[in-house]
Amino acid sequence: MDHSIDCSYAHKAANVQKRGGRVMLIASDSNILEEEYNVDDPTEMVSIPTIIIEKDFGDIIREYTKFKKDTNDYIVLSIKFTGVKEGGFVEIELFMRSDDLKARNFFTEFSYYKEKLGEKLKFVPIYKYSKIVNEQYDNDISFSNSKSNIPCIKESRMCATPNRPMQIENPRTILLENIRESCIFQEFGQEIYWKYMLQFNELCFDIKNPLFNDECALSVLKKISFSENDFQTLNKSMIQLVNYESKVDNDYNTFNKRKIYSIPDLFINGVPYRGTWYSKYIFRSICNGFLDDAKICEGINPREVIYNQRVGNGVLIFIIVMIILVTSCSLMFYKRYINKNLEDALSERIEEQTMKSISQYQMFQDNKKHGSQLELVSE
Repeated sequence: MDHSIDCSYAHKAANVQKRGGRVMLIASDSNILEEEYNVDDPTEMVSIPTIIIEKDFGDIIREYTKFKKDTNDYIVLSIKFTGVKEGGFVEIELFMRSDDLKARNFFTEFSYYKEKLGEKLKFVPIYKYSKIVNEQYDNDISFSNSKSNIPCIKESRMCATPNRPMQIENPRTILLENIRESCIFQEFGQEIYWKYMLQFNELCFDIKNPLFNDECALSVLKKISFSENDFQTLNKSMIQLVNYESKVDNDYNTFNKRKIYSIPDLFINGVPYRGTWYSKYIFRSICNGFLDDAKICEGINPREVIYNQRVGNGVLIFIIVMIILVTSCSLMFYKRYINKNLEDALSERIEEQTMKSISQYQMFQDNKKHGSQLELVSE
């Protein structure tokens, strides 16, 4: 497929996917490729592999295709992803900040697939810190100092910034939550870390009223059964993380090394993920490109997403139609019921008035007759 400016790469891939294609190979209109080409339209939901090649290479394939077409020969193109599935495990690196809504939703939505992957999954969170010149720094991260609003720690000025859309005005709470989550992961491992993240999402990260503070974090730790020793271990780890060369510095350097400019970002086995951030698409990408395990990836079908979308849309349309039909029938029967009651009531009223009129007329005639007789007697 040739590229032209009238249609995005992602939109082309979506069209290939809708027609049942298993992979898209596209020849660029340039010999210089940019990594962002594959995500030029994030609104498209694409789950098939997409490959972009330089213009010169595309010209060679194009000429060969033309030659084969002229000789009425078939063309078989074999595409193989070599060396990707050799590790036997999947490492997901999530570049994030503790207050990022999309990143936090990832933990809730991907938890099912995390269980499915089991021991095959190695998860690494990497937190974002900023350096702000001329800002004060405060290395006291104790609970008694939790009301501080100084946004930086370390002389190297590892800082955070406010999150006004989430109504988190004090950047220090974000900074400390980054550090706390890093230490939980570092000291207690992947499973405890995930439990904490899921409970924090449920108890502290309500979009309408986020309780993004130390008090809520402590209540989450208690809920996941942190002992007194666990609290001491966590506190010691946080102090060391602030005062020494540690994960804070490593995370900051990793962001720069990988050239991560926006968050959240996801890497799978060191390869940047450029697909849709729905968990089933991430899992599908893992099975298609990084994990060769039939038991875990059982039922993965490249066309399943499209089928599910169509089935889902079909079910939704069916439900809407049924609701309209039931509502229409109900209104029709109700209308008939009301009309019948009105007719019966009207007929009864007319009959009653008629009988009353006849009775009054008869009484009038009787009175008239008796009145004449009385006149004759009086004469």
